[in-house]
Amino acid sequence: MNLNTFRPRYFFRRLCDIYFQRKHPDCPWLSPAAILLLDNWLKKTDRALEWGSGRSTRWFARRVSHLVSVEDSPEWYATVRESLSKEDLLKSVDYRLIGCGEFNEQSEPETHPYADAIGTFPDQHFDFIMVDGNIRLPCMRQALAKLKPGGLLALDNANRYFPNHFLGGFSTVDQPRAEPRSPGWADLSDKLRSWRWINTTNGIWDTRFWVKPPDA
Repeated sequence: MNLNTFRPRYFFRRLCDIYFQRKHPDCPWLSPAAILLLDNWLKKTDRALEWGSGRSTRWFARRVSHLVSVEDSPEWYATVRESLSKEDLLKSVDYRLIGCGEFNEQSEPETHPYADAIGTFPDQHFDFIMVDGNIRLPCMRQALAKLKPGGLLALDNANRYFPNHFLGGFSTVDQPRAEPRSPGWADLSDKLRSWRWINTTNGIWDTRFWVKPPDA
């Protein structure tokens, strides 16, 4: 049980999030600041990839030239694919179903076909990459080389993996995270040290962005 549920500040933030989601049913399930940032950042000429599909898939597809979307749930894949078809968006979306088996979003296998989906593309191919699905650490590792210099890398629920002292105890983790979640995330943090980054939050979870420097 998450004890934060019974704290007034956390409860208020949850209500704000529910209100925002109902008010903007077509937006990705990200922090409001992250949605605003992406709405201004993305260009119709961009090539993008996301791990984890949903409302974001339609939203991204309307804003970029081509989107690769990787999903691991067959049931959810069918639902999202139908919604893309209804809006005639499949022509600009390469939608892939790759199961993760026993792994979940916080698993850290060294390699997996789900994360390796990006490997078929050349280095520095994508303008934007979103990591918001399963086995996020190997996906983040794979993303670094495939992003263009000046490109944008995003990680949703970043407070599960990286410290955010602003959130304190009022977050989706019961205790404040003082350091990266594991040695693998610490190593990734070192690799991203030279990248400019932007943290957005709704007070419950973070959506964090990094901009790839020219020499990375």
